[in-house]
Amino acid sequence: MVETAARRTVDEAPETDPSAAAGGRRRWLNVAVRVVVIVAIVAGMTWSVVDQWPQVRATWLGLAWSSVTLSVLAALLGMVANTMAWRAAVADLEHRVSVGAALRICLVGQLGKYIPGSVWAYVLQIELSRRAGLPRPRAFLASLIALGLGVTAALGLGVVGLPSLREAVGSDSTYADSVRVALWIVAVLFPIALLCAVPRVLTALVQLALRLLRRPPLTHRLTWPGVLRVIGWSALGYSLFGVHLWLLANAQAAPGFEGLLRSVGAFAIAMTVGMFAFLSPSGLGVREAVLVAALAPFLLDHGGVGAAMGIALASRLIFTIADVLAAGIAALSGLRQLRGSTPDVVATSPTTNA
Repeated sequence: MVETAARRTVDEAPETDPSAAAGGRRRWLNVAVRVVVIVAIVAGMTWSVVDQWPQVRATWLGLAWSSVTLSVLAALLGMVANTMAWRAAVADLEHRVSVGAALRICLVGQLGKYIPGSVWAYVLQIELSRRAGLPRPRAFLASLIALGLGVTAALGLGVVGLPSLREAVGSDSTYADSVRVALWIVAVLFPIALLCAVPRVLTALVQLALRLLRRPPLTHRLTWPGVLRVIGWSALGYSLFGVHLWLLANAQAAPGFEGLLRSVGAFAIAMTVGMFAFLSPSGLGVREAVLVAALAPFLLDHGGVGAAMGIALASRLIFTIADVLAAGIAALSGLRQLRGSTPDVVATSPTTNA
């Protein structure tokens, strides 16, 4: 009887699903790879800081509070401009989102970029959009369009930062390899981005995405005014980010108007290239390498690479503070909705509610 009961227990035991076990191993492997990559990046940055610590420390101590405050303000305004670019993309998709709702969706959602994977910010934005009343497919498409046209604007601005980056590639700089990769990305992507920014081509790509999502197609073609509004707001946002960097550099040296142009171009390239570092949270390490290479020529008499590293790290810290401030202000603005206000999202065409 005992043997029969044991046999029955074995027979009734659930079988292990090999595919589920393999999927679990893959997930753990992906997590392990990301952790290793992030640890390697942090270790490399830490070594660079330690190696250049006297110059980095002197740079941080030399930053004037006025420059830091204006730099935070420029970063905040750049984030607002990028939010308006997303709102313009939604408008061209036949939905009108209130400014307050757009700020909450984008500024709170962008905190997801600090999670390794590069997609979590967009996942969070889509979920916040749904809660505001914007259909998920339209939120997804708006983020996709704003991202693509934003890259086009950034690559266009990046052209003005190419001279200093080419100097870094030709030197014996530690960051020459990273900058060389960045320049190749710009060279390959810019022509493609310009082609995809043409409304006819962009509309075809959107229709393809809707077909893959099994959603009704757009009933209209995306327009030149809509595309140009997104690119214009994105260009303004990246320009303000460049001003943020220039203000920090200006606290150490006097890079002048040429330094301003190169700061704008270098920051636009750095943020664009950082998007491709999908294993690194918010492009950690990649962005700093490009910024250091761009800033070092202006700081040769003020600490050189060490000073540039200090400014790049200060920029990272300021952006983190600005992200938190922007998300907090945007979230607090949502309290108006609890007291009754106009709808956050209005469909301008009844056929686009799917």
